[in-house]
Amino acid sequence: MFSQIRWKLVGWSVLVLALVLTLVGVAIYVTLANHLIDGVDESLELRGNEVAVDHHDLVEGRAFVDHGGYRGGMFFLLAAPDGRIIANPQAVYLARLPWSPGQLPTPIFRTITLNGEQVRLYETYYGRFGPSPQYLVVGQSIQPQIDVLGRLLFVLLAGGALGLVLSVFGAWFLAGRALIPIQKAFSQQQEFVADASHELRTPLTVLRATTDVLSRHRNEPLEANQELFDDLCQEIVRLERLATDLLTLARSDLGEFDLAVGDVDLMALAADVVRRMSPLATKQEVSLVVSAPDSPLVVEGDPDRLQQVLVILIDNALKHTSAGGRVTIAGKRHGADVLLQVIDTGEGIPPEHLPRVVDRFYRVDRARSRAHGGTGLGLAIANSLIQAHHGQLSLTSTLGLGTTVTIRLRLAERVPTLAGRLGDFASRVAHRPVR
Repeated sequence: MFSQIRWKLVGWSVLVLALVLTLVGVAIYVTLANHLIDGVDESLELRGNEVAVDHHDLVEGRAFVDHGGYRGGMFFLLAAPDGRIIANPQAVYLARLPWSPGQLPTPIFRTITLNGEQVRLYETYYGRFGPSPQYLVVGQSIQPQIDVLGRLLFVLLAGGALGLVLSVFGAWFLAGRALIPIQKAFSQQQEFVADASHELRTPLTVLRATTDVLSRHRNEPLEANQELFDDLCQEIVRLERLATDLLTLARSDLGEFDLAVGDVDLMALAADVVRRMSPLATKQEVSLVVSAPDSPLVVEGDPDRLQQVLVILIDNALKHTSAGGRVTIAGKRHGADVLLQVIDTGEGIPPEHLPRVVDRFYRVDRARSRAHGGTGLGLAIANSLIQAHHGQLSLTSTLGLGTTVTIRLRLAERVPTLAGRLGDFASRVAHRPVR
């Protein structure tokens, strides 16, 4: 598929370039041709105007002795109104003009073929001698100009052909480079669809098996199949959580996060999350503490979304920290930014996995993550939420020593804004600590 797209891009690129080269070449050729012909016309008109000699001198061939005679392919004729040649000093092989000069009301330029060469003529009224008027014809061969135009045409055609051949290779290379992010995105999409299908298939399989068993025992009381019913409820909850996570990521991709932005004290928010997650930490025998600075760390953000991020990060830290370990939530100022870190003393993440841990459905230890009920979407959602707040989420880890997840957000500006007031109101309604 991508090979066909690449060739189409190459074809369109070469077609557009060929059109541009054609237009530029035609413009250059026409411009130069007009310039050369205009130069010849000016020269002919100038020499014609210089003729101010006696009619008899022209007839006898003495009129242009002082003007250089027949040089550079230029010649002079005197013609009658019927086109008959009266004077031909340079002995040009032309018995009569193929038209009647007497029909010319004003001077005119023509191009004719004479002795196999292209010749440019300038015709003008010369004077009345005897019973009828006579006309002066000044001519010059334009074969040198035609030769120049021929060489120019060859250069344009050869250069254009060479340029098109080179453009094929250039367009092929550039199309390949342009398709790299598209191929990567397509590959990630396919991987995402495959992973999502796999994650959905597991609970659906359990649901199908459980309902089949319940169907065979439908006449029995519910208490007799309580365990199966509990499994059914757990899988439904898992499906609901997975659907919610996928919807969150889809909204993130479309940039449709609805953020109720207001001033949020991150450390107060972290303390509230820690308080509610302490029973889980106690159950796993992990110490969960908050290390806050003396001054509040206030950012502009959605407290619900930021709380969701903290829940995800603390939950991940607890899952990967063994009994007796420690999870610390620490905050500090860093210039105009706030750094909020979730530090655990777990097993750590191998360096080769760090660049991909925020990818969707990615798990360092698939078997262990699945055993804890994880889908591999938590860090991806947290990263999307932080990016929606115009912040950054990064990870550092050392095997055997633990992992540190760092959130960087901008400090809140103290100038009150309408968005800030609305966010404060939303925070108060949600009973979130704000400042």
